[in-house]
Amino acid sequence: MQDDLASLIRNTATRVRARDLTWVIAIAAGIGAVLVGLGRLDWKLAVAAFVAFGVALAVRYRFSSARLWAEPVQRIVDAELAAREAEISSLRLARGVAQALPEPLIIIDGEGVIELANPAAEEFVGAPIEGRHLATAVRAATVFETAEAVLRNRSSQTVDFVTAGAVERSCRAFIAPLDGGESRALIFIRDLTSERRLEQMRADFIASASHELRTPLASLTGFIETLRGPAKGDEEARERFLTIMQAQAERMQRLVADLMSLSRIELNEHVPPNAPLDLAETARDVIDSIQPLLEQSGAIVDFECAGDGPFTILGDKDEIFQAIQNLIDNALKYGGDPALVKVRVGRGPAPSISSEGEIAHRAGDSAAQIAARRMIPADDLVYLSVRDFGPGIERSDLPRLTERFYRVNVERSRKSGGTGLGLAIVKHIVNRHKGGLQVESRLGGGTAFVCYFKGVKQKAAVPATA
Repeated sequence: MQDDLASLIRNTATRVRARDLTWVIAIAAGIGAVLVGLGRLDWKLAVAAFVAFGVALAVRYRFSSARLWAEPVQRIVDAELAAREAEISSLRLARGVAQALPEPLIIIDGEGVIELANPAAEEFVGAPIEGRHLATAVRAATVFETAEAVLRNRSSQTVDFVTAGAVERSCRAFIAPLDGGESRALIFIRDLTSERRLEQMRADFIASASHELRTPLASLTGFIETLRGPAKGDEEARERFLTIMQAQAERMQRLVADLMSLSRIELNEHVPPNAPLDLAETARDVIDSIQPLLEQSGAIVDFECAGDGPFTILGDKDEIFQAIQNLIDNALKYGGDPALVKVRVGRGPAPSISSEGEIAHRAGDSAAQIAARRMIPADDLVYLSVRDFGPGIERSDLPRLTERFYRVNVERSRKSGGTGLGLAIVKHIVNRHKGGLQVESRLGGGTAFVCYFKGVKQKAAVPATA
């Protein structure tokens, strides 16, 4: 490129010199003709002077290289190119640094339009945002208002905000003006969700543990006092009390385990998993793992795949396993004696209990709502449905089923070893996977829990060539 540019400069210099020589000769000839015409100069002398002048210019033109004429221009152009190359290199370096940052970084122009967004920013929003207005990309009015103030006042500011959606995220944005001829601002976003959730998790854990452990601890204390006092020598009472104490201790153990599990899931709820897994295969693994329990209780779990697999989603296998296990366990507890549970995996909207002819009540997210939120067709969803055929649930209870420690039948839940946290754990697992949970029930007709996830499209196989 440099050689081509130097050649272009020399050729241009040659053309300019030739044009200048032509003009000089023409002007000299014109002056000579005027002087001869006015009688001020002998025409022979004028011709001789003109010839001598032309020869002198030709000799000068011949022996002065175009390179010498082009060198000053070449030096100026080289300096400009070097400066421009350094600027481009700096811009590339700055963009590379921005792309490598694990935290969202956005640069906006004076009108609030996003000029640059690194991959972390696009992952934060969930879609490409370059070229969009800041107010439509980051749906937090305080961020846009602060950015406008920074562009207007040319002073850095920090603002805390919370993103809306199925999973709230607590964030802090640092907004600073950028130096340069044009009005620009840099927005650096730090996700504080983990820190805030850790603080909330500690408070919730203490409150939940103190509330739920109060009754079994009081019961244990009472039995211990009885065994030390009136029943000290009563062998039959001691065996009965020890059995009850063991059951209470096991309940507390399950409760603490569920609380710890729920706390771990909530802590990472804002970080979606990215490992592919087959939902149908995971459901089969869960059913196989509880087969001894099914044989002992006489319950039946019927599994069906609606359509051809694989039913691939992006997820955490251990969490999905736990969610399916909790749903099946819940259905076995409340699905009759012995219970019949149907587990179904498929694509698109799941079949409704209402399709059987009787009206059923629903709560939670429908397939259409989840698809609109993820900006995909409903047919791209993968669902897991767990249905029992028990007495059903009252309509007023449906919206509260996923609350911590909420039980429709408290006595039955405690007798069956429930902690009141199973469905809350399912809800938070589904939220972490950016899915949706819908519950549908009909009195006397059973209850169905449906988990929706975004499906992963399989790449078409490339036919082998002979």
